[in-house]
Amino acid sequence: MEKENKKKTSSELIVDVLRTGRELKLAEITELMSQYAGKPIRIQNVSSTIAKLSDSTKTELGHFISRQKSKRGYLYKLADEALELTPEETYGLARKVGKNRFTLKEALERVPTLGKYVSENDLKTTPETRLRKKKRDMVGEREKKPSGSEPTGGSGQDDAVPFVGVQLANALEQLKDGTINVNVNVNIRLIG
Repeated sequence: MEKENKKKTSSELIVDVLRTGRELKLAEITELMSQYAGKPIRIQNVSSTIAKLSDSTKTELGHFISRQKSKRGYLYKLADEALELTPEETYGLARKVGKNRFTLKEALERVPTLGKYVSENDLKTTPETRLRKKKRDMVGEREKKPSGSEPTGGSGQDDAVPFVGVQLANALEQLKDGTINVNVNVNIRLIG
């Protein structure tokens, strides 16, 4: 059994831990994963993986993992109905592609009571299309900002890109008008 666990991915080990049916903190998940794997596992690695797994826009398994905020971090729990799936089927819900992928539709056919965790809209789309739509909406929000609200540069990373774009556009306009001079220095080093 231990030999089999060593071949498992981080996602599969997290699923194994969540399949205990208990509500667990990140530190507890990491500790159990270390026991299952027989080697130490860093909490930072588990944190990023469980964040992905519990996000329904990134994996279909995310519909069935609850993430509750507590005084000491988040508590994660796999829905009781999802425990009726086999471990392989549960692993498959975390996969986007591949022969071992288990789709949301297949999970709902196998365990119809899981339907209460999934919206009608989520049944029509895949995690990939939901993620693309989310990114498209974020870009659309930036474009909808009124023209007088250009950032002043320095308020954050999201503001930096439009700010540089505005400054670059202004510089190019001045270059066309001839109101700006550009001096370019070129250094050439010959090695030989």
